[in-house]
Amino acid sequence: MTPQRPEIDPVTGQPAAIVYQGVHKAFGRHRVLNGLDLIIPRGRITVIIGRSGTGKSVTIKLLMGLLRPDQGHIWVGDDELTTMHDRALRTIRLRFGVVFQNAALFDSMNVFENVAFPIREHSKLKEPAVRAKVRELLASVGLHDVEDKMPGDLSGGMRKRVGLARALVGDPEFLLYDEPTTGLDPILTAAMDELIAETDGHHPNLTSVVISHDMRAVLSIAHKIVMLNEGVVAHEGTPDYFQHSQDPLIRQFLAGSLDGPMKV
Repeated sequence: MTPQRPEIDPVTGQPAAIVYQGVHKAFGRHRVLNGLDLIIPRGRITVIIGRSGTGKSVTIKLLMGLLRPDQGHIWVGDDELTTMHDRALRTIRLRFGVVFQNAALFDSMNVFENVAFPIREHSKLKEPAVRAKVRELLASVGLHDVEDKMPGDLSGGMRKRVGLARALVGDPEFLLYDEPTTGLDPILTAAMDELIAETDGHHPNLTSVVISHDMRAVLSIAHKIVMLNEGVVAHEGTPDYFQHSQDPLIRQFLAGSLDGPMKV
């Protein structure tokens, strides 16, 4: 029997957009998620933190239907994913935009073709409208006059911005960021953090989920922070909660210390 879906996120007081309930996932003998209960609030930025191997990426792959849980339930809005067939899951994926860690641009295509690719795949826009849409999206992430450049000619920060522009193509309901500041210097990291916040501000109905190890970014952009440990939610709260918590697990992670309950 499917349990009742929670309606409100207790941390933010916002309606629940995504819900994981009792989710388990293992690969052979390696158990990654051990009964995950998690609520992603609608219209807010939720950042998921935790050590490598704690299930952050698996959580996102389950949400996209790229993996199936061994047990438990996952809701996207009112849609329960775990009983869906592949065709229905493909429809659900259209509600998501994904900003990959390395931007995942096609090296053989210029910037225009990279951003235009999903527009052509999922719409019937005429070419003038496609070109206008690409320019609009690039401008929205602070890029101008780069349509003819190849990905190899761009800086790491610019590639991430192109990746974000492409993720916004379908006016997604949900935007997923996989380690968006990895490989960037401190200045570009701050710029990317500001861009995530600006994107959220420009799209008030957008629900964002960010996987990150960058605690400065986490504390500056998150409305809600979720800390995973041993396949479950160890802590969740606002940035203020995490900054002032004296819990040893949180203090160790924020400090990046070897001393504490998490063993290397």
